[in-house]
Amino acid sequence: MSVLRMINFIFGAALALVARPAEANSGVSSAFLSRDGLPHSMIATDLLSELERVVGKDHRLATERRVARLEAALKPMFDSMPKDGQGNLHAMSVRYLLHRLFVQRHGWFVNGLAAAGESWNSSSPARVFEKHAGEEMRDVFHNKLEEAGFSLHQVAVFAATLEALVHTESIERLEAAYRITGISAKDQLSDAQVNEAAEMYMMMYVLNMNHSIVRADEMQEAEESIMEVYPTWPDTQVFVAGVRESVLADVESKDRTTWSTTLKVLEEVGERYGRWQDKECHHLKDELVKMDEDGNGRVPLERFYEKAITNSSWNFLESVPYLRQLGALDDTDPHRLSVIIPNYINSPSNCVASSKFYAVCCIDECESLLGSLETHIGMPDAPPALITQLVAGLKSTTVSAPRQLDAALLQRLEEIATHHGGMVPLHGRLFAQWMHHAYPRECQYPHAAGTTSPLPAEEFYASTGHEVEATHDEIRELIDKSSRLNAEAPATEQQALPWSAEEELFVHRPKHSPSAFSMLFGFVAKGGMLVAALASIFIMMSKISGTGAKGMVMGKKDNHKYYV
Repeated sequence: MSVLRMINFIFGAALALVARPAEANSGVSSAFLSRDGLPHSMIATDLLSELERVVGKDHRLATERRVARLEAALKPMFDSMPKDGQGNLHAMSVRYLLHRLFVQRHGWFVNGLAAAGESWNSSSPARVFEKHAGEEMRDVFHNKLEEAGFSLHQVAVFAATLEALVHTESIERLEAAYRITGISAKDQLSDAQVNEAAEMYMMMYVLNMNHSIVRADEMQEAEESIMEVYPTWPDTQVFVAGVRESVLADVESKDRTTWSTTLKVLEEVGERYGRWQDKECHHLKDELVKMDEDGNGRVPLERFYEKAITNSSWNFLESVPYLRQLGALDDTDPHRLSVIIPNYINSPSNCVASSKFYAVCCIDECESLLGSLETHIGMPDAPPALITQLVAGLKSTTVSAPRQLDAALLQRLEEIATHHGGMVPLHGRLFAQWMHHAYPRECQYPHAAGTTSPLPAEEFYASTGHEVEATHDEIRELIDKSSRLNAEAPATEQQALPWSAEEELFVHRPKHSPSAFSMLFGFVAKGGMLVAALASIFIMMSKISGTGAKGMVMGKKDNHKYYV
């Protein structure tokens, strides 16, 4: 084993020992202290006070009730991101973090948080409040972000504020449903009346109707055509009924049909809808995986389209220009175009219900994989040996574990580490690309910022004038061309997955943030356990190699095989 690989192994093993969730430590970490030595939770109270001044006490209380659970959900991701000397995140990192939070929890792609083909520092996350909550609320968050960044607690306050605004929107939508059905929140209602109002509410939600101006005749038309435009409507009705029954189990019988209970039911529907709807995404993925004969996360374009000619309910009809703008088209070989499975599944073409704040889209499977790595590593960077060890034991829906990573994959990881001085940043384009190679059916290929512009179908057509769906004539021409090409020059080997050396960090890395090495030796200063662990590993490796420390320094080799 080379000196570098030996050091890599030892350092990786040492990090595996120290990279554990912070709850094992007692007391308040200095990373969570402000510049004045006060816990950031106290500083964040100022943020809540500012909110109360801008939007009132009721909104502040509604926000505050949500903070604790959101803080717990954010913590593993927050801990793994680079922070400044006060333990705060930069605005760019806050945007990236919040986007991931809402995708993981609800399948919400929040307007203004999702990158949509741009770089993560292209705008402030506070802009999410500008259009629907006003410039004053935007400035509350933007000014504090620009001044000092955000602590974990402050990020949670931001997320809770957004959720509170979504709560307000739910109230407005339910009021519209009551208005259209001709009932009042003050009435004593029957189950049938409440169910009718709930159906109106859900119809506005899944069809993206403007509840503030919708008319009764428009809702009647929507009800008559719902099966044509939204074929899974009966399943949605069953889902809503199930959620209602689960909520009513904890409600007294006299309150079954009250306004507050109905609102609680529909808010719970909104919380669960993204994960429930995600089963449709898995059905789409399963169909694509069946067409991915090489196992590389690609479906040849002719195979993607072929059944559309004879099957009127075939799902895959997006045109080539639309696939390209979505970032779902692999045109590495211009003569053999293919569709990238995870890029297609996670594109706006598969988003369904929406609100003025977000669209409900497929839940990114790669998020749970990256989240697992973040939880185990607990830092922004890791040595290749530790990542290799963790990924080899991390399964996905199409990749089994444990497994032996191939040599090319290991070499790419070493190249990323070399590019960054020996460590691999977890939140950058190169590592995201590596994860795509490791999990080609789950992790998206990360296009460089500015090279794609994923848009919903109607926005794509409005901005480009190109049709969203391929015509039957276009499909026949493409299939015929592919058949001729394969007859003349059949592909003899599997096409390698594309790899670009262009790096792009998704989070801000402060110049004076502590390095992984200084963090590691900070643990040493707190106790001798790591020193003993390092010594044990060193002695163990020396005994195995038979060279001892001197042989390692001199770079001597022997004939032993190592499995690192």
